Amino acid sequence: MRLPRHDLLLFSPFVPEEKSLARSATMGLTPRIATTPDEVSAHFEAERFKLVVVECDPQRSELVQTAIDVHRRIPSEDSTALIALMVSQDNVLDLLRYTPCATAFAFLAARPHQLRAYILELLKP
Repeated sequence: MRLPRHDLLLFSPFVPEEKSLARSATMGLTPRIATTPDEVSAHFEAERFKLVVVECDPQRSELVQTAIDVHRRIPSEDSTALIALMVSQDNVLDLLRYTPCATAFAFLAARPHQLRAYILELLKP
């Protein structure tokens, strides 16, 4: 059975939503939104995505481990890209980026205003 395909799944644990940089960066892109790992898994059971954006809370999450955990939830036959981000203390984004053609995550740094550009680049047809 072919599952419906969407552009974007956003995993952000931030409540209230206004604290989420990823939500503001994806505004207007109509992402599916998950706030827990179980919700991420439920989305993958019902849908496929072009890109997953994972936003880590710098107070409680470790960027690499969270990215790996979400990446493992992506069905192995799927070609989903992934960006995991965390705002560091100097207001720079620590980014992990994975594309299906890559053999490993790429480590990047960016300013918050550049996040949308990274997302749009991976959503290009």
